[in-house]
Amino acid sequence: MLAFWEILRPFNCLMASAAAIIGLLIAMVQDIHAALIIAGAVFLITGAGNVINDYYDRQIDAINRPDRPIPSKRIRPQTAFYYSIALFAAGCILAGLAGRICLVIAAFNSILLFFYARNLKATPILGNLSVSYLTGSTFLFGGAVAGFMGLLANQVPFGLSFLASMSREIAKDIEDMEGDRQGGARTLPILAGERAAAALAGLFGLAGVALSLLAPFGRIYLLIVAMADLLLLFSVYKVIRKDAAGSQKAVKKGMAVALLAFLTAALFS
Repeated sequence: MLAFWEILRPFNCLMASAAAIIGLLIAMVQDIHAALIIAGAVFLITGAGNVINDYYDRQIDAINRPDRPIPSKRIRPQTAFYYSIALFAAGCILAGLAGRICLVIAAFNSILLFFYARNLKATPILGNLSVSYLTGSTFLFGGAVAGFMGLLANQVPFGLSFLASMSREIAKDIEDMEGDRQGGARTLPILAGERAAAALAGLFGLAGVALSLLAPFGRIYLLIVAMADLLLLFSVYKVIRKDAAGSQKAVKKGMAVALLAFLTAALFS
């Protein structure tokens, strides 16, 4: 049973759920029932996306990550496939309880996660754009409980998350070049070269820093997001210095601090 928990990547699921709750708060909705529903829906759909990704990446993971549940033979591939479908369905059912816009976002994201894992991941830029949108859309999903105005209130969190995720995803492609090449994937660094990919990852990171300073969330937000910006700048330095793994770690830490900044904005703005 531990393998079924591990394949979800629960930390990533919890981070996505936290972002959705922050999106809810930024939209000025303080409803514990709604928070539990959207957190559960995001956790399930994010987990489903991770499972279906592992299913389609099982041959590449046998090279890059042989300890993952499928290549290590702790979960059968077909079992993982049906597990992901069940998680997608459960997540969409929960999303429907939060409102029509939430259901539309959940259904669209579920379909996109499936096709990302099956087709889009190996497509240069388009795959990176898809997963970066999906990461940022958790804020929109939370805000959608309040309708269209809730979506507008979460533009900056969505944008910053999108840009930081683009930087991280390109760095991840750089790190995985060897396994991806053997698996036949056509990622950006394989096609354009590591140097060009690293430069683009750096540009996305810098754009994220610039956007974070434009949010009208007050002084406390700016103080905290400045720490996130330092980590994003450090990630840019790392990827340019050919340390893609270090860049990814710095981006993840920066995004965690940015979540705290947005939470502060939601509570004190």
